Formats: sequence, C-alpha cells, structure tokens
Amino acid sequence: MRRVISLYLAVLAGALFATGAHARDVRYQVSGIGGELQDNVEIHLDALPGIPPGRLEYRREQITTTVQKGLQALGYYHARITLTEDEKDRSLLHVEIDKGKPVIVRSIQIKLWGDALNDDAFSRYLGALPLKQGDVLNHGQYEAIKSGLQTRALNRGYFDAEMVDSVIRVFPDDNVADVVIEYSTGHRYRFGEVQIEGVQQSQRLIRPLVPFKSGDPYQAQQLANLSQSLSETRYFRQVDVRPLLDKASSYQVPIYVGLEPKSDNLVETGIGYSTDEGPRLQVNWEKPWLNDYGHSLTTQFKLSEPVQQLNFNYRIPGYDPINDYYNLQTGYERKDLNDTESSKLQTGIHYWTKLRGSWERDYFFRVEYEDFTQGDSSGNSFLLLPGVSLNRLRVDKAVDPEWGDRLLLTTEFSQQTWGSDLNFTRLWGRSKWIRTPWEGARFVARVEQGAIMGADLDDIPPSLRFFAGGDQSVRGFGFETISPTDSSGSLTGARYVTSGSLEYAHPVAEKWRLASFVDAGTATNNYNDPIKVGTGLGLRWVSPLGPIRLDLAFGVSETHVPWRIHFGLGSEL
Repeated sequence: MRRVISLYLAVLAGALFATGAHARDVRYQVSGIGGELQDNVEIHLDALPGIPPGRLEYRREQITTTVQKGLQALGYYHARITLTEDEKDRSLLHVEIDKGKPVIVRSIQIKLWGDALNDDAFSRYLGALPLKQGDVLNHGQYEAIKSGLQTRALNRGYFDAEMVDSVIRVFPDDNVADVVIEYSTGHRYRFGEVQIEGVQQSQRLIRPLVPFKSGDPYQAQQLANLSQSLSETRYFRQVDVRPLLDKASSYQVPIYVGLEPKSDNLVETGIGYSTDEGPRLQVNWEKPWLNDYGHSLTTQFKLSEPVQQLNFNYRIPGYDPINDYYNLQTGYERKDLNDTESSKLQTGIHYWTKLRGSWERDYFFRVEYEDFTQGDSSGNSFLLLPGVSLNRLRVDKAVDPEWGDRLLLTTEFSQQTWGSDLNFTRLWGRSKWIRTPWEGARFVARVEQGAIMGADLDDIPPSLRFFAGGDQSVRGFGFETISPTDSSGSLTGARYVTSGSLEYAHPVAEKWRLASFVDAGTATNNYNDPIKVGTGLGLRWVSPLGPIRLDLAFGVSETHVPWRIHFGLGSEL
C-alpha cells in the first residue's frame, strides 16, 4: 500500500512540475527593429509551440528560422539574429536583430490574357498596384496583387479565370527580386435572363428595379444593388439574388431572383419616454401588399399625455417603387400642451421622388380643418395647403456616424382665391451636422429658421405657429415653452423661430461619451424678445438600439436659472 501511495505522489509531483514548467514557457523580447517588421516577427514567434527553458538549446535553430521567415516576408534576407537567455529569468529570450539591407523589387511583370486586356477596371488596377518597381519586397503585397486580380475577375464575370504562373525570384547576393504574375481571365460572361420566383404578381414592380439588361457585361455590384433595392421596397421578407453559373450558356449567365413576401398583416408596438412628451405608446398596423399593383396601407396610432394621433397612409408606387411613389394620407390629432388646445383633421396627397445624389423631394397638397384655443384666443380654420419639402441625408454609417448632415426645407402656401380661409406663406428649415475633425473629437451643430408671412397671427392655427424650447431646440427650457405671451401671460406662438446649437462630445470609455453644449434661440414676432440660452453637460451611450442621450441643461439667460433633464433615444440626424 505504501508503494502505491509513493508512486501516486511521485506521479502527482511530476504532473505538477510539468504544469509549472509549461507555465514558464520561453517568452521573447525582440529588439533592433520596429514598426511593421517587428510586429511581423512577433506574430511568427507567437505561432511557435510552447518551449520549456530546459529545451531551449534544442530549439534555437527552429526559433532562428522562424525569425528569418518573419523578416523575409517583408524583404529582409540578410539579417543577423542573436539569441540570448536573460541572466535573471531563464524563461525570457532576447532576440536581437540586425536587419541588414532589404531586397528591392527590380522588376514586376503582370501579364494578362483574355478579355480583361480591354477592361478599364483591370487597367486602373494595374496602374495602382500595392507593390511597384523600386519598393522593398513585401510578400504580403505580392499576395494582395494576386488576390486583387482574382477578386476583380470574379466580380466582373470572368468565371473561367485562372492563375497561369506566379513567382518571386529573389537574388540575395544582389539584394534584388523579380516578380512575375501571369493571369488568364478568359471570356467575360454577360447577364442572361432574370428568373423571378416566389411572388409572380410582383413582376411589374420588380422589372424597373433591375439595373441591367440581358446581354450587358456581368458585374456583381449590379446584383448587390438589385438585392438592396428589392429589400428597400418593404414588400419582401427575404430576397435571394444570385447568378446561376451551372446554367450558363454561350457566356451568358441567368440571374435567379427568389422572393418571399411579408405577412399579410404586420403589427409593431413601441413604448418610449422623452422629457418633452413623457411616456408614449405607438402602434403601427401595416398591410404591405394590397393588390398586384403593390399598393400598401399603414395605420399609425400615437398616444402621449399632450398629443394623441391617428393616421392612415395609402401608398401607391410609381414607375420605380423605391424612388417614386404617391401617398394618400388622412389623420386626426388632438393636442393639449402648455397653453395650446387643438383638434385637427387633415387629408392630403403627396408625391415623393428621389432626386440625384441624396436629395428627396415631396410635393404635397393638404386639406386641414383645425379648431383651437391658444391662450386667450380661440378660433377655427379651413386651409388648402400646397407645398414642397426637400430633404437630404448624408452619413458615413447609420448607427453612430462620425460624419454626416441632414438638411430639411419646407415651403407651403394658403390663399383665399382657392378656398382657404387665410392668405399666408410658411417657410421652415433645419440643418444639422456631425463632424469628427480628429480622433476623439465629435462636434454636433444645428441651426433652425422659420417664418410666416401674411395673415394675422391670431387667425393662424397653433399647429402652424412657431415655438421653441426642448431637447431638439433650446435645452434647459420646457418643450415649446419659448414664445411671446398675451395679456394673461399665456403662450401665443410666434411668427418667427430662430435657434442654433453647438455640442462637443469626447469619449470616456468604449461606446460612452461626455458632452458639453450650448443652445440659443427664440420664437418671436419682431425679434425684440431676448434670446434664450441653455447650456449644460450630457452623457452619450451607443447602445444596440441606437444612441441614448441624457442631458442636464440650465437656462442661463434667465434671472432665476431653470434646469431640466433631457432624455432621447435614436439617431441624432
């Protein structure tokens, strides 16, 4: 029994010793070089299996060879490598490198065969290669050239392309290398017929979205554009666009478009909160496909303490269902906020189209009836309002942009000659920018301007008057609480609005920023009213649901400084 126990303890001690030895595997400290060259050597060394200090003498040649490979990959073939054990720590190995002279690319020949000889995309690529004559030899850039040729061939329809030859001939004694790559692309395939499956009644809608014709040269980007366009129509749950290479004939490849429609009824609910409106509930009911012409219907219900809305939107696609459509809209809104009480019923038709670049244009004609009380005055109005809105959004990424801007402009008119109760013109515009001039510095700026010309302000319904204040206007003041007042001190709304904001946000942790800001603005009838100024600090968190903003703002322009907490969720643009 004692022998068994002794044997067990011996095995256990050996295991513990082995574990401890493994824990003290040799580490490497590289010196004599830097930058990308040192990084590459360290990557090669990290890929070596663990070496116990006691086995170091048996592995020196392997370590030296590994270092040489890391150096040669970036063009250094004459390096002197010295390996020295640390005097105090046997598990630390000093790798001292004298890199020597690099190998220079003496010549580089890229020989193309096939239809690519007449393809501008390949000509441009060959004129901007990552490795050129006179450069230090870099095996990674050599591989990148081959990969670039293969990627372009696949993306541009050279499905029979192959690498004929690729070699680097290194002459270490002369410190030069010759690069030779021969690539045969063969014939370029062309688009064949488009085969649509899954939703046959959608043929009329889909055909205008196809950005190519049968017989056009193949481009994978065109298929990506088609897939994105089909997804943006909002008709389909799933979109599958791909070439049918196994059915290609006479260098033409048919394109498969598989579509899975959305459900007949889609219901979305949302619960939120903002300091401007408090708790709010929203329910959307959508019927995305009413008939073979692609008509759709959306019903939207919004509920908060100050505002209740019920809207219906009937959408009719034009020739291009993404960039060209009509909206028939009708809805009811009740508002009880501050000194405003109103009930509004409206209906209208909108023609929406996308212009060149990022501009969107909305021509509209609305009919509105509003019954209202604003402060001491009451009334009602019947208005026929033609107008146009322009909207442009530019952004580098959707969730948390480093660069972007949005511009909104709206003009609408009312004239008694066509049946309205009032004569006036209403202009409004807002622009917002996000810029990151250097890493870690994020600026957000905003300006707003509005004006109403004509008609007595008391006759204009509150929904068309201007107010300021709130988290999208002047922080530190309540939502729509900046306005001229009547003899009783009640808010009246204004003929003009002007506001601006500048914010700076600095990262304090991953996905967290600390912001400081200053806002200024007024809603006024004559610009004799003082400008309201709010300033404060904020916290920004880039959550999976979108940016969340929390601000503590102070109305520093007032004698008795008010303060408010503002909360917001969603894109800043």
